Amino acid sequence: MQLLMKATDSISRLLMIFSIIFAGAMMLHVTLDVILSQFIAEPLPGTVEIVSGYYMVALVFLPLAFVELKNEHIHVDVLYSHIPDRGKTILDIFALALSTVYLSLMTYRTWLDALEKFEVGEYSMGMFSVALWPGRFFVPIGCAVLTVALLLKLIRRPFTDADMQSEPSDMTAGGTT
Repeated sequence: MQLLMKATDSISRLLMIFSIIFAGAMMLHVTLDVILSQFIAEPLPGTVEIVSGYYMVALVFLPLAFVELKNEHIHVDVLYSHIPDRGKTILDIFALALSTVYLSLMTYRTWLDALEKFEVGEYSMGMFSVALWPGRFFVPIGCAVLTVALLLKLIRRPFTDADMQSEPSDMTAGGTT
């Protein structure tokens, strides 16, 4: 179990690094597009397609497991903080189980969609043709790693609440500050 937890954590960190790289590439790409548009009146072709088909999808879906493992997703504790510990455990198990089922179905469906787009060779329609199908795989990859993270938390939750506590998000120090 510990090996699987460490592997999932390592994969989630790697996906987070990829999303950071995509964020940097998007900033450079859009900045260059704006500069070219303003100074030579010739924007970079396909910027909108690349930003919406690759960068934004990667930024949303690749870091999902990392954020979950750090317990940094948005949560509202108005009522939860007043529930007894046994009730919190039951509520956590229910939420983790429901989330795991939902994300596993989403992973499956988006994987099938990505394969379909790969088979047909999906491209953007416009003045500049961009292959969009590779970006379709970011969704099932991010959802799959999140599903595994949720499943591992679900298995451990009846025995400990350690996985439910927020952790520092310092990636360079291995999650410790």
